[in-house]
Amino acid sequence: MPNRIPLVVLTGFLGSGKTTLLKRFLASAEGEGSGVVVNEFGEVGVDQDLLVHNAEDIQLISAGRARLPEVSRALHEIVRRSKVAGGAKLTTIFFETSGLADPSVIVAALAEDPWLRTHIDLVTVIAVVDAVAGPRNIELFPEARQQLAVCDTAVVTKTDLRSACPLSHVHRHVAEISPDIRVLDSQSPEFNVVDLFCSAPTFGGPQPSDRPAETSTEDISSFVLPLEEPVDWPVFTLWLSALLHSHGQKILRVKGLLRTSASGGVLAIHGVQHIMHPPVHLPADSMTPRSSQLVFITRGLARQEIGLSYRRFSSRFAPRPRLVAEACL
Repeated sequence: MPNRIPLVVLTGFLGSGKTTLLKRFLASAEGEGSGVVVNEFGEVGVDQDLLVHNAEDIQLISAGRARLPEVSRALHEIVRRSKVAGGAKLTTIFFETSGLADPSVIVAALAEDPWLRTHIDLVTVIAVVDAVAGPRNIELFPEARQQLAVCDTAVVTKTDLRSACPLSHVHRHVAEISPDIRVLDSQSPEFNVVDLFCSAPTFGGPQPSDRPAETSTEDISSFVLPLEEPVDWPVFTLWLSALLHSHGQKILRVKGLLRTSASGGVLAIHGVQHIMHPPVHLPADSMTPRSSQLVFITRGLARQEIGLSYRRFSSRFAPRPRLVAEACL
């Protein structure tokens, strides 16, 4: 949809370095014209002062665990300011969550608000992970695990400190939550904060041969669902729509590479809870192995349940698909 403002959600646990990272970008030439929503924990807008950005472009939410109404109102307000006559036209909106916030609330706000979907395009969710305290935070705090489960990219900070864990150690903890996540080291010479925020994340697709078919923590599971036969695209989209409609709150992320029966090409899909991004067509030779693969990150929804749901739906409604709610879980 044309003229939508790109939205980047920046999340991460307390003290991970979100504001420092965003501040670096806002100080660059590419940061000009950005709007910022700060989900501040506590009653004093410290992060708002630290950002040192045009105050009119910052919308502050004084609630650590922002709820849907607060998120919707903040996004409505910052978009409205951008579109009023004489207002500064925003090139990008950044939503910086508090260290205890659940970024899926922002995704849900977009999913449930037609006006926001018309004016905002969710581009990516980025999580910042502290190399000193991050692995322990992931082990101890469900908020840290939730943030990683929803994101596309993890940026590891403080790797230059003497007390930092090795990057491989942090990567292993992150991969237990989201095995296909892109992990970047903010101290690497190749790291570029402008590229991070201005380039859409590269969808590499699931690589089940490189990891176990299923991993889980106390509250979040990640698993691969292989689909050996070519996928009937109309049937698949109806099944996935029904699944997300019924269980979107339990499906934190879904992504995959699909070989369809209609063409020799490959479709890359990815989404967060109720929001699915448009599928991307890839060259036919870009998929290894040649069978379709789906990666799910879920809470309270097992691999066997989703697999059975797909098999039941596809066998019942191909080649004449109908959306029937009871065919899903």
